[in-house]
Amino acid sequence: MARLGTLWQIGRTFGWRDGLLRLEYELQRASGLMSRRVRSVRGWESWDLTHIAPKTSPADLLNIRRQGGRPFFFSDSRSLEVQLKEVLGAHGEESTVTEANRILEGSLPFFGRLSFACGFPPRWFQNPVTGQRVSPDRSWTQMRFAADDYGDLKFILEPSRFLFVYPLARAYSVSGDERFPEAFWSAIENWAASSPPMSGPLWICGQESSLRILAWSFALYAFLRSPATTPERVALLLSMIAVHAWRTMQTVGYARSQRSNHLFSEAVGLWTAGTLYPELTDAAGWQKQGERLLQEAVLDQITPGGAYLQDSFNYQRMVLQLLFWTLRLAEIHKIQLDPEIRARTVAAWEFIGEFVDSESGHAPNHGSNDGSCIFPLAACDYGDYRPLLSLGSCVLNRPTALPPGPWDEAALWLCAEKRVPHPSSAWVGPSRTAKPGYYRIGIGNFWAFVRAGRYTRRPFQADQLHVDLWWHGLNLARDAGTYLYNGEPPWNNGLAGTAVHNTVMVDRRDQMRRAGRFLWLDWAQASGRSFSTSASTSLSKPTSKTTADSPDCFEGEHDGYRRLGVKHRRMVQCVAEEAWIIVDDLLGADEHELRLHWLMPDLPFAVTSDSPFCAVLSAENVRFRWNVLSSSPGSAAILRAGKNVATGLARRDRDQDQDQDQDEELLGWESPTYGELRPAISLIYRVQALLPVRIVTVILAGEALRIRQSDSNLVLSRDAAQVYQVSLSPVPIDRASG
Repeated sequence: MARLGTLWQIGRTFGWRDGLLRLEYELQRASGLMSRRVRSVRGWESWDLTHIAPKTSPADLLNIRRQGGRPFFFSDSRSLEVQLKEVLGAHGEESTVTEANRILEGSLPFFGRLSFACGFPPRWFQNPVTGQRVSPDRSWTQMRFAADDYGDLKFILEPSRFLFVYPLARAYSVSGDERFPEAFWSAIENWAASSPPMSGPLWICGQESSLRILAWSFALYAFLRSPATTPERVALLLSMIAVHAWRTMQTVGYARSQRSNHLFSEAVGLWTAGTLYPELTDAAGWQKQGERLLQEAVLDQITPGGAYLQDSFNYQRMVLQLLFWTLRLAEIHKIQLDPEIRARTVAAWEFIGEFVDSESGHAPNHGSNDGSCIFPLAACDYGDYRPLLSLGSCVLNRPTALPPGPWDEAALWLCAEKRVPHPSSAWVGPSRTAKPGYYRIGIGNFWAFVRAGRYTRRPFQADQLHVDLWWHGLNLARDAGTYLYNGEPPWNNGLAGTAVHNTVMVDRRDQMRRAGRFLWLDWAQASGRSFSTSASTSLSKPTSKTTADSPDCFEGEHDGYRRLGVKHRRMVQCVAEEAWIIVDDLLGADEHELRLHWLMPDLPFAVTSDSPFCAVLSAENVRFRWNVLSSSPGSAAILRAGKNVATGLARRDRDQDQDQDQDEELLGWESPTYGELRPAISLIYRVQALLPVRIVTVILAGEALRIRQSDSNLVLSRDAAQVYQVSLSPVPIDRASG
């Protein structure tokens, strides 16, 4: 009966339409129908120009584009040289050329931050991490994204996204070095010879096929006037784009069933193939289908308020990049898209801008992060969202608060004849109004991100009431990220669980029931509100002054532990620019194990007291004092890289230690991008007690503020004058059901 109940919940999670689309896809794979269909078009003979574009010739394909007959974002990448050098500066120009030279030496970029030795042209079928290879003759219709003999397929597929062409194009624009276009065309010819149409593992995914269409199109126009760009090579590229568009069409149902960034990628890939290459026989159909799918994706996945329903800031960036590409290309080609596509793009751009730190340009590492940055067109860190904000400003004709900087480069590439609308009288700043499920509170550069949402479709992480804290560009309390989807346990999407998020875990259980790497059941639903404490709550006596559009307090709760009879309520309060107060109330009855977790950067630390607990993290110019107190006795521990580095603080019996060892392997780590794992500091605070229980965390920056316990109250003072007070007593049981 339990298994039937689980299957029923899985069915409800996906819905009838999506379930049937996915079932159709799996049946076609299992029955061999898909294999038979793709076998019919294997080999380049089916994709010769005489079949796919019978009314044109290789010379015409090239000449028409060189004469401006098929316009792109720019007419000549070399004409951008002066503007690019101005944006990059001398150091940026040098690093751009250096990166391109490293690519020619065989060091390829992976997932925005990493690089691996892959050779050039790359060893397309080799996993650069493990050295494993997958046979180029292996049928993609019977493959999955992970297997013992080739590992995580994402590492094999990444070079075939051809993201390395963007650094080559950037370097070519500022240097004119003909080695860079020649390298692109050599890679194209090698890929075509190594991976014939529909044959082998590199054809496994419609999204991968679509992203190649975009990268190849960008490179074609970037190198359009190079001697290396010959009619024969352009004809080959057009054949490759045609077969990739055909491949994408074969599994559109799967992309629709996912209701994720896959559908955006495939829609834009099809639309681009149809728009830029009208010589192709099927171009008009691809353009029409691409626009229809893009409209479906936008209306289904982006709320009118701009939230992206895959609940991932990195995927929201990816989706916005695809939308900016489409809107700008539609503008150039005078194509009228549904107005709602632009309206929701504007909303999504404004939404993400509210959660970008003004000093660092980074955003919380919220949600799934698979390392996607599909247009790496700026000399900025992978985690820097300013290139996205600048590009959106230019495409959408909206001013931003950004000063001119290297983040303007992407806007220059896509909007060559425009200028980024930097701060002006039109700039009024972000609204700071609450977005459903997402809250920003704080004062200036001392701010917090709080996640408290109600799911209407399947969630990807169990992170309700997670809190990120930011202090002058430093992500002080952070999200661990993703690391791997397809690793060995516990690294098979293990960082999606509650244990690693900055929230409270009850009885060592996730907030939701896990039914697979990407599937959660019994969804935890949360609610919350943010406000200025000019209307003070009964919990605090604040002295900070904020405005109504810059809230400094959040209150919310979630029901993820209702099966245990437990409710979690959280208050997050910013006090001046030097202190955060976080109050966690665990409401209910009976005895439970509670575990509060905070993930912090890998900074030097010291424990100055364990009663009440206080840990001190030392950054370059300031010390952060992390104090945790509770209404019932608790114990603390600090872990780094999965190991307890403050063992004297942990008071647990041997059986409990053994039960938690596997769980704690995940603690004290963070993943800035896919495949990258680096040490961090996990602070955990445990309480085993009858509910209700209150846990209070106080984070102080600098030495000006002091805390002391007075009876059942916690008092925060400056120069002996009280500035804040909060009770350490738990919420009474008669209020727990409220």
